[in-house]
Amino acid sequence: MSRSSSTFGGGASSSTSRWDTARRQTRLLESSLDAKLTLYSRVPNEIASLSAGGGHGDGSSSSIYGAYGGNKRDFTSVSMDGANGDSRIDPQLQEAEIENLLVELTASVDSLTTLLDDPSVPPSTVQMHAVQRHREVLLDFQRDYRRLKTNVQHAVDRRDLLGNVQHDIDSYKARYTSDTDALLTERSRLDNSHSIIDSTLDQAYATRQDIAAQRDLIGSIASRMTRTAQSLPGINGVITMINRRRRRDSIIMGLTIGICTVLILMYMTSGW
Repeated sequence: MSRSSSTFGGGASSSTSRWDTARRQTRLLESSLDAKLTLYSRVPNEIASLSAGGGHGDGSSSSIYGAYGGNKRDFTSVSMDGANGDSRIDPQLQEAEIENLLVELTASVDSLTTLLDDPSVPPSTVQMHAVQRHREVLLDFQRDYRRLKTNVQHAVDRRDLLGNVQHDIDSYKARYTSDTDALLTERSRLDNSHSIIDSTLDQAYATRQDIAAQRDLIGSIASRMTRTAQSLPGINGVITMINRRRRRDSIIMGLTIGICTVLILMYMTSGW
């Protein structure tokens, strides 16, 4: 009877030791899983901020494009510390680690349940409550992980949609800008052609004005010549009259001189 009691006491002590070890392992897994889920819960916000910032968040050159099949960028890490950009996570790596921790936590909770099913050591109420609590925590972690993964996928889908829309807008702007530049270039050429035509027309107008002035000058000269030609017969008459008067005066002077000479000769001869 004493040996049986000793054996039972040793089995209970060994079972308690295994229970404590398994529970510490379970708590450690729960703590690690909680930290991983907390870090993973920030991924959707980082995706939204990086998408709003054009693929660059807080001065960092990293992005989640490419981590979920996106083709906008070829980055797989997300900056999680704001301005410094020193702490980065890989969303796919985080998912793999969380899933591994969930598997390990499930196995650990199952091992606790197996320890409670040991017929040699009846479980206490505290142990049963602890196992129930660990299983509830495991279910909460699984539910939170599914919810967070759905949020991440929604954030990625939203990013891809906004990225495609932004890409279409940028393409339209680039095409519109190119067409506008071409039209502006053509307009500049037309303006230059108009300037050349205006300069040519100004020269033509100036030449026409010069020709008109020369025509007026030639017309004035022609009218003067016409008036001069019309006044020539009167001038000839005046000249003829002057010549006649000069001849008459010459004749009169000659007759006067001749008469005076004759009278002088007659006077001289009569005196002798």
